[in-house]
Amino acid sequence: MVRVSWGQVRGVVASAAILLLPALSAQGANTSYKVQQLNPTGSTAAFAVALNKANAVVGNYTDSSGVVHGFKFATNKYTTLNFPMANKFTRASGINDSNLIVGDFLGKDNFYHGFTLSSGKYTQYDIALGTASTSIFGVNNAGDFVGATGSGGTNEGFVNIGGTVTEFYGSGTDNTFALAINNSNEVVGQFIDSSGNSHCFERASTGTITEIAYPGALQTSCAGINDSGVITGWYENSSDQFYAFEDNAGVFTSLDFISAGGINNTGSFVGYYLGPGDQDYGYVASPHTIKSISSITVPKAQSTSILGVNNSGAMVGEYTNSTGATHGLLLSGGKSTNIDDPNGLTGSTFCVNINSSGQIVGYYSTASSSFQGYLYSAGTFTDITPTGATESDVEGINDSGVMTGWYLDSSGIEHGFTFDGTTYTTIDAPGATASLGWGINATGELTIDWVDAKGFTHGSLYNSGTFTSIDVPGATQTTAHSINKSGNVVFTWFDYYGNDHGAVLEGGVYYIFDEPSGTSTRADGINDSNLIVGRFLQTGSTTVFDGFKAMN
Repeated sequence: MVRVSWGQVRGVVASAAILLLPALSAQGANTSYKVQQLNPTGSTAAFAVALNKANAVVGNYTDSSGVVHGFKFATNKYTTLNFPMANKFTRASGINDSNLIVGDFLGKDNFYHGFTLSSGKYTQYDIALGTASTSIFGVNNAGDFVGATGSGGTNEGFVNIGGTVTEFYGSGTDNTFALAINNSNEVVGQFIDSSGNSHCFERASTGTITEIAYPGALQTSCAGINDSGVITGWYENSSDQFYAFEDNAGVFTSLDFISAGGINNTGSFVGYYLGPGDQDYGYVASPHTIKSISSITVPKAQSTSILGVNNSGAMVGEYTNSTGATHGLLLSGGKSTNIDDPNGLTGSTFCVNINSSGQIVGYYSTASSSFQGYLYSAGTFTDITPTGATESDVEGINDSGVMTGWYLDSSGIEHGFTFDGTTYTTIDAPGATASLGWGINATGELTIDWVDAKGFTHGSLYNSGTFTSIDVPGATQTTAHSINKSGNVVFTWFDYYGNDHGAVLEGGVYYIFDEPSGTSTRADGINDSNLIVGRFLQTGSTTVFDGFKAMN
């Protein structure tokens, strides 16, 4: 079983102090979220832990020297938080609607100490100064707070209500951590059993404790609760994978991130994810609605994939018919048309994109099992082969007929390219071991996917020689697909376990989504009216697709 440390899951960093936080086992309703990455300058690992009604976020990050700092993020500005007497370790863990911040720090006495921060003033808090460590993890609008206290590796949770402290265990004498409190004084947290497994608990204002377990999970931890009683946290599934979740009155929803922390009354929540190179990044996510999402299938088809769309709503892709034959596909005016390059192997033609003139680009497989890019225009197929290419694929075409795609050279290196009908131009992202062009819009902006030296795939915008990163927040790997005239981009992105999801970058804001009737959502095309198309796997299948269309 893979194990992830408490520091990774909760956003804390272990040290040789007395309050030793436990080592944890590694690791719906809303299908779309507006999401923003949180990564303070100089951070090598960042964790977002809690937020208030204004989406002001607190958390902690580690710098290149290994020093742990707290931070606050509000109105797109980071503020570093360091307790004045901290021994290179401060973390901010809770914030209420009055911007009262709570957290803890490591003192030079090798104990953890709690603190509150109000109007720029730090105040230390201890339950048993000199004999036990104290950490504060959550606070409500009345200023009541929760945390953990203990020594020698044994910890109890506590609540401080109006100055009255009550210590408790979640179960028996298992190590207990109270992590969040709402305005009704309901508390959530986790306790660790003798086998080192995490259990979630909810403590009512009366003191009654109830265990909460994500259905079928090996472990569950709760880290946030809002005034409606919606709980957030993480769970480990039967495949030893870790995912965030929401629990709304017993209705559980798995989320696309590894962990979720606090949640506010609007349903926004924070947490962390593992990005390229397994670096930890914080995030804040807010519920969002993708409008008019619906599936697209060719009548009697076994499988349908939609990959591109033009401004008149004509769509292209590929499908497998009722007899098992696969064809390139044009869907226009309610009619489906087979698009099969006569030079390709039977069933090997993919239509990837289409412009407003009805020109289609894509690829087919040759007799030697190589990919060959093509342009289909006015009934004629033309091979598109950059100079020196051994294989090629055309992924995008704009209304001026400029194409983009990728090719392999004689050394097996993959390059992006553009072709304006006369001249091929090679495009390689800086530091890339492979580059691929996908989308191109009316102004010549390109989406480029590229692979770094560690093998992670990134998305970038390319414009007049300049590359701009557009990795999706939440993604371990990002593939940027089509781009429209407004610069809005659609993506397929991959979480830590390689599962794929859709996303759109619109107006500079990222929105992630999953098609609710299936799995493995992939967003591939977008037109100038922001109509999004793509495909998803039918539930229970690893090979059978349905197409979809949606408006953000």
